[in-house]
Amino acid sequence: MRAETMSTGAPARPVAWDEEQGAWRVTGFDEASAVLRGEGWSSDPRRLPFAPRELAEFPPGVLLFMDPPDHTRVRRLLGPAFTPRAVEALRPRVAGIADAVLRGLGGEADLLRDVAYLVPVAVIAELLDVGDEGAALLLDLTPDLVRMLEIDADGEALLAAAKAATELMMFLTPLLAERRARPGGDFISAMLAVPGGLSLDEIAATCVLLLAAGHETTANLIANATLTLLRDPSQRHRLHADPGRAVEEFLRAEGPIKQVVRTALTDQEIAGHRVRAGQAVRVDIREANRSLGPLDLAREPVPHLAFGGGLHFCLGAALARMEAAETLPRVFTVFPDMVLRDHHWRDSTTFHALADLRVSGLPD
Repeated sequence: MRAETMSTGAPARPVAWDEEQGAWRVTGFDEASAVLRGEGWSSDPRRLPFAPRELAEFPPGVLLFMDPPDHTRVRRLLGPAFTPRAVEALRPRVAGIADAVLRGLGGEADLLRDVAYLVPVAVIAELLDVGDEGAALLLDLTPDLVRMLEIDADGEALLAAAKAATELMMFLTPLLAERRARPGGDFISAMLAVPGGLSLDEIAATCVLLLAAGHETTANLIANATLTLLRDPSQRHRLHADPGRAVEEFLRAEGPIKQVVRTALTDQEIAGHRVRAGQAVRVDIREANRSLGPLDLAREPVPHLAFGGGLHFCLGAALARMEAAETLPRVFTVFPDMVLRDHHWRDSTTFHALADLRVSGLPD
């Protein structure tokens, strides 16, 4: 079994210049938090000094890549759909989806493919009301779409992501027209009805982001947490006792994101280091979070950066938390005797993510 690939040249200091990557690397919690919550930083990957030209192929309107004032406007319009109250209304359906997914398993399984990936994509398919055909397409497109979020993606990967994004937007185009004429109770209809107006491109791009970021990160969170409890069964009772608290600790210690990048729009100072306008900063979320201590599901929740911070704090955080809190206890209730057989980590500088998670001992 291959060890997890980590970024090379990790500095001992909380802020250091990485000559090989041509960027600052921030690993300290306070320093990382200051960058994510600070002003004068861009999250648009096209501003990076090492940005591949293929990034120009991506559709406009992707919230994660926007800067103010466009980001401020779009996020304000989307915010009401993702409040904890709005998400809480989905809880019974998420629980039903998790139950249905687990009922389909027996004997041996790859819990990443057969559980962690299926639950979030089914939730997104329901949010968008795209039916079984749409759900299958979403699942098929996710691996390529996710490449748009890889910090070190090469041109070939970015073109594959752009192609997948275009295919998804072509699928959504007639749906947008249909929902505009006959609104329903789905997320697309809700976006179309927002006062002040989101453009059709912005709505389609939000659906792309929901699949690329919301599906992938939630799947990774569920799989990482499952692996942790397979390795350390002594903490399972704490998951059952308080799933919400357990999920917060999993987010901190085994969260789905390793790094995010920002470009300085103006000269900045981080822990006494001068970052010049135009320079890139790699914020090592995983290192910053883990600096707060080892995983302990009994601890009181502590601050973490798994969902980022500031302007780009994850819009879907409440949904991801709820999906994990509903799925994880069910996995270990339905399959209390399952045994870890094998697992491999994905080779990624961006995602703390498994490539597979194989178990046996599932009742037929």
